[in-house]
Amino acid sequence: MSSGKGDPSVLRALNRRNVLNHIRRLGPTSRTQLADLTGLSGASISGVTAELIADRLLVERSVGAAGASGGRRPIYLDIDYGAHAAAGMKLSEERGEIEAVLTDLSTRVLAHRTEALSGTTPGEVAVQVGRLCKTLARQAGVGPGRVIGVGIGLSGVIDAASGTAVRGVKLGWENVPLARLVTGQTGLPTWVDNDVNAFAAAERLFGHGKHARHFLVVAVGYGVGGAFVLNGEVYRGREGGAGEFGHNVAVPGGRPCGCGRRGCLGTYTDERAVLRDFTGRHPEHAGLGRRDLAALADGGHAGAREVLGTAGRLLGTHLSYLVNALNPELVVIGGEGAEFGESYFGPLRETLHAHTFDGLADHLPVVVVPWEEGHFTPWVRGAASLAVASAFETGAIAKGEAVSPAP
Repeated sequence: MSSGKGDPSVLRALNRRNVLNHIRRLGPTSRTQLADLTGLSGASISGVTAELIADRLLVERSVGAAGASGGRRPIYLDIDYGAHAAAGMKLSEERGEIEAVLTDLSTRVLAHRTEALSGTTPGEVAVQVGRLCKTLARQAGVGPGRVIGVGIGLSGVIDAASGTAVRGVKLGWENVPLARLVTGQTGLPTWVDNDVNAFAAAERLFGHGKHARHFLVVAVGYGVGGAFVLNGEVYRGREGGAGEFGHNVAVPGGRPCGCGRRGCLGTYTDERAVLRDFTGRHPEHAGLGRRDLAALADGGHAGAREVLGTAGRLLGTHLSYLVNALNPELVVIGGEGAEFGESYFGPLRETLHAHTFDGLADHLPVVVVPWEEGHFTPWVRGAASLAVASAFETGAIAKGEAVSPAP
């Protein structure tokens, strides 16, 4: 981004952000390459990169070969991913758990912990998050001042700009200023968002959507939800409620949903619905889990294949509406339902393509992110990425009190 008339501090921040994001997407890059990519002068690039090195956001990694005409060998710059850390928290209301990680700026996990929610009031959750931040810092050996912030993902309608849980149906929360409460416990900047939006933020930074400007993220688990990345940014809507397409009515007057309405898409396509449909028809398999159902289908069990295929086709139909409306480059699907396998996602892809307008899905990748039970999930790394993203979106490390690793 070329400098010009305007507030010098704003221009400097924009230039820092531009440099950081080019290197994030491309990997180690020379100053000459950065000047070509950004349109900044060599002197401006030298100044910006010197500031970023001083702030421990960039590091000189390697020296390249000299050109055909000789001259100075280029020095390649990379993000200093290990210089700072971020905490991520995923509230799993259905399980009564909180999963927590400490990551570096690449969202590589440095420490991980899962424990039962000690309480569900906003104050109790904030206290537990503050304690977990200290525990993770101690576990990872991360010293004071290196933790840049906390990201929290939870279900519901979230006003990410203010860090407020506007409507958290599963916890019974309404207009809870969670970010402010957690900052009061940790002294750190805190970002709160819908958990699917957090997953999308991670995919945008370092995942399948790293090079995409427009893509959809779909979560299939204890419900169905979505997130939209449009023009490189997570689109949240007016109140933070964008993406709740799992509550589109698929069958008017149909099954009751936890939202209080009937016939919502999630009540026919999420994990609980699929397992309930199968065991209702095959009571001899009562108590089986999603992996068991997928294994039955893979083994040729007609009933398992029918139930998974029916749910996959219904979700694929509704996804086609989003593809027709938004024309994305990519669809990423994650969550526990990823374990349903091709008996679910094969019919989903076929139906998505069949119902999408002329050519819009011809070259549309539909990527399923594996679910790893018992390991840190993409969702909690996504929560950490809410804090990490601030560095790349502002070109600066957020300032706050250090979280001491001392007990």
